[in-house]
Amino acid sequence: MMTDAPAPAPSVDGIAAPQQQPAPAAGPVTPAPVVPKKDDPAAHARKTLQMILLVILGIPYLAYLAWSVYLLTILPDPTGVNDPLIPAATFGAMVGGVAFVAIAAFAVMRITKATAIPVFRRRVATIRIIVGIIPGIAVSIAVPMLITKEPPLTLAITSPTKAVDFVAPLTATFDASDAVAILKRKNLIPEKFLWDFEGDGKVDDQTLDPQISASYDRIGTYSMILMVQLKGGGTRTLTRRFTVSSAVFAVEPNPPVVDEMTRLSVSQLLDKPEDLDQAYWDFDGNGEVDLVTKNPDVVHTFYADGSTKVTVAVKLANKSQHTYERVINVIKSVPLPFDATVKTDPVNLIGASPLGVVFRAETKEPLRVILWNFGDGTDARGDRVGHTYTKEGIFSATAELRAENGKVAKISKVVRVVPELALPDLTFTGTPEVSGDRITGEVPVVIDLKPRTTMPLIDFFWEAPEATTVGSTKGSVQAVYRREGTYTLTLIAQDPDNHVLRTPITVLVKPPSSTVAIRMDPEGGVAPLTVRFDASESFIPNEEISGFEWIFGDEMDTGAQQRGAQVTHVYRRPGTYDVEVKVYTTSGKQFTAAKTIVVRAPVIDSCISASRTEGKAPLGVRLSSDCSTVGTDTLYEWDFGDGWKSPLKNPTHDFQKSGTYSVMLTLKDGENTSTSDPLTITVLP
Repeated sequence: MMTDAPAPAPSVDGIAAPQQQPAPAAGPVTPAPVVPKKDDPAAHARKTLQMILLVILGIPYLAYLAWSVYLLTILPDPTGVNDPLIPAATFGAMVGGVAFVAIAAFAVMRITKATAIPVFRRRVATIRIIVGIIPGIAVSIAVPMLITKEPPLTLAITSPTKAVDFVAPLTATFDASDAVAILKRKNLIPEKFLWDFEGDGKVDDQTLDPQISASYDRIGTYSMILMVQLKGGGTRTLTRRFTVSSAVFAVEPNPPVVDEMTRLSVSQLLDKPEDLDQAYWDFDGNGEVDLVTKNPDVVHTFYADGSTKVTVAVKLANKSQHTYERVINVIKSVPLPFDATVKTDPVNLIGASPLGVVFRAETKEPLRVILWNFGDGTDARGDRVGHTYTKEGIFSATAELRAENGKVAKISKVVRVVPELALPDLTFTGTPEVSGDRITGEVPVVIDLKPRTTMPLIDFFWEAPEATTVGSTKGSVQAVYRREGTYTLTLIAQDPDNHVLRTPITVLVKPPSSTVAIRMDPEGGVAPLTVRFDASESFIPNEEISGFEWIFGDEMDTGAQQRGAQVTHVYRRPGTYDVEVKVYTTSGKQFTAAKTIVVRAPVIDSCISASRTEGKAPLGVRLSSDCSTVGTDTLYEWDFGDGWKSPLKNPTHDFQKSGTYSVMLTLKDGENTSTSDPLTITVLP
C-alpha cells in the first residue's frame, strides 16, 4: 500500500527544509529521475521573492541609516541653524527603533514556529536577523541621545587673530559670546564669568561680560580657563590653550596715544636688571639712535598717529647684544565702551621720590566699582584715590572702571619717579615778585614769570591747574587768578639725565581793595532771554555808594541807565553782549566792572497733536502746536493734505471728503526750519 509523501516544510529566512524520500516499496523499484535544483521552479520562485523583499526592505533601511549618519554629522549644531530638525529626527528615530524591534520579534517568532527545519538552520537564520536589525536599533537609540546634547562650548581669542602676533608682552582678548548664545538657546542664562588667566586654578578676575583681556609678559604655553556660573545653579568650564613663541620690549599703554607719554621697557627680557649694560632706542624707524640709556624703562611721546617701527638694541653686561623690533600702531584716542577720563594731581606725573599722586576717575556711566593698579605692586579701589611712589622707576597706573551693565573701561597713566635735580641758584624774573616760595596780590593776580639758572640744558614747564586763565606753561608761565584764595603754582625742571626738581609756589590771592561785582541769573541761555543783574555785593572801602549805571550792550539798550543795584533786562535776539555797570559814590568817585553774556539762538522743534484722528465726513479737527519748541519770531505753516494751508498757531480744519490725509506743520525762525512728522487723519464716508 502506498502512502502519500508529506508536503515539504516551509522555508525560513531562505533556508528550505530537505524533502523526505518515500519508503522503498517491495519488489523491483525503478529509480526516479533526479531533477537538478536549478531547474526546480518552486526554488527559483522563492529566491526571486527573497531578492524582491531584500530590495524593498533594504533600500529604506540603508536610507534610514544614511539619514541618521547625516544627522549625527550636523547635530548638535553650535550655530542653532539645524536645531529645528531635532524634534522630527527624535520622533523618527523612536518610530524606527520600535519598527526594528517589531520586525525582529516577528521574524524570530516565525523561525521558532518552523519546527520542521533543523535547529542549526533556525539558529543561523536567527543570527542573521539579529545581525541585520542591530545597526538600525543602535542608530535609533544613539540619534536622540547624541543630537540633543549640548554643543561644544568654545572660548575664542579675538585679538590677536594671527599666530605670528602672539609675541610677549601680549595682551590677548578672549570672547565667550558664542558659548553664551548656545547656552541661552538651551534656556541657560550665564550669571557670572570667572577667569583663570594661566590655568593655575586661581580666579584672577570675574566679570558680567563674556569678554576680557589678559596680559602675558613671557614666552610659554598658557591655558585660559573660564568658569561660567549659571542662574539657578550649574557651571560650564571652557579652556583655551595658546603659545607665546617669542618676546619683544613692552609698550604701555598699548596702543600708545598721540601726545601722551608711553612707557617702553625691556625689563621682561632680562633675568636681572643689572644684566643690562646699555639700550639703544630708535623710536621712528629711521635707523638712527634717538636715546641711549642704562635703564630698562624709557618714556617717549609720539606726536603723530599711525604705524611706526621702534627698534631697541640691548647690550648686556656679558658683552652680548640682541636687537628687538616692533611695529607700533599709535592712535589718536583710546576707544572706550563709554565716556570716561582720569585726572591727576599733579598733572605732570614726574618727580623725585617720594612722589604723591591723587588719581580721580570721572564718568557719567553708572559704575559698580573702580579698581586701580598703580604699577608698583599696590592696588586700590574707589573713584578718588591717593598713592605715594617711594621707589624710582617708570610705572603704568591703570584705572579699571566696571559699569553696572558689565562693560569695562581701562585708562592708563604713566608715572615717572626719577632722581631729584639740584638747582641752588634758581631765581625768577617777571611779575609779580616771588618772595621765597610765595606770591601775594589782590584780585586779579596776573603772573608772568620766567625761571633762571646757570646750569645748562635745563627744560622748564609749569603747572597752574587752578588758575582762571592759563597761557604759556613751557619755559615761562602766564596765568591769571581772578578769585580770591590760596593756590599752588608748580615749576618743574628737568635735565638731560631725567633728574627732576618740582618747586611749588604758593599764590595768595586777596580780595580787591574795591570790588564791583556783577551777578547774572541766568549766565546765558536761549533768546528771548530774561536776565536778572545784581551788583548789590559791590564794595568800595571807606565810600558810600550813591547809584548804579547799567549798559546792556544789545539793540534794546537805549544807553546808560541810572538804575538800582538789581535790574532785569530781556535779550530778544541771539548774540554775545558786553554788560557794564558803573558804581558811583557820594564823594563823586566811580568804579566800573564788566561781564559778557552769550545768548544762543533758539532750537525749534515742530510737533503737532489733534483733537481726533478719525471720524465721518465732514470731520472737524482742532490741531495744536503747543508741544513744539519755538523761538521769538517763529512762523507757522500748516499743510492739511487736502490742498488747504494755514499760518495759525493752533488752527481748526474741516475735512469735507472721505479719505486719508497727512497733516504736517513747518516752523520757520530766521534760518532755522523744522518740519513735523506727518499726522494721519482718516475721514470715513
